[in-house]
Amino acid sequence: MKDIKYLISNIVICLIAFTNLSYAQQTRTQAISRKLDQTNFTIRRNTNNSIHSKGSPYINENFEVIKFKKYDNQFFLGRYDANLAEMQIKRKNDTIVLHNSEDYEITFTSSNKIYKTYNYTNEEGHSKQGFLVVLYETESLAVLKEEKIKFFEAKPASDGYDKAKPAEYVRLNDIYYFRLGDTVSYLPKKRKDFLKLFPKHSNKIKIFIKKNKISLKDDKDLIYLFKYIDTF
Repeated sequence: MKDIKYLISNIVICLIAFTNLSYAQQTRTQAISRKLDQTNFTIRRNTNNSIHSKGSPYINENFEVIKFKKYDNQFFLGRYDANLAEMQIKRKNDTIVLHNSEDYEITFTSSNKIYKTYNYTNEEGHSKQGFLVVLYETESLAVLKEEKIKFFEAKPASDGYDKAKPAEYVRLNDIYYFRLGDTVSYLPKKRKDFLKLFPKHSNKIKIFIKKNKISLKDDKDLIYLFKYIDTF
């Protein structure tokens, strides 16, 4: 009889603990959702989007599981719009867009791909704030990339020989950036310009690039190169 009472008591305790845990988790999720409401805005449609357009403005059309470092790795569904440079978050009743001005680190769990917001200087020397993909990062340096998709309007046939072209989203070449300390700048494509970034070690880096046939336009090569530079 005592054993039965003891068993029932344990079951009740477990049920209460589970209920409290579920309630705490639900409350935490709701609190995070309210914070997102305060700092973000409802999704705007791609103004160029049409059922007749080829391609997609998204890096991946489907929403994927992501986690927010800012919110204790809470899970949501997200996708990146590389045409509008926006991170979209799908919730139960709506889809919102994260403000690029906020500090975010978002990980797509299936690929472990990380997007972070940075203030950076582009090729034209203009300061921007937005999401960049983290290829490699330590406290002292990082190599990053910007994903871009451009929309091209439909073009009617100009004459009997020129065919009409439908509206289309086209993935452009990725643009690379690097961080030294707290400064994020455009990463030059030409080797001689890249070597100027590291004058004290330019000879060693030049030899390393030549020996390993490093391309300054390839993700894996840049990761390998910056891991080497990080040893100085």
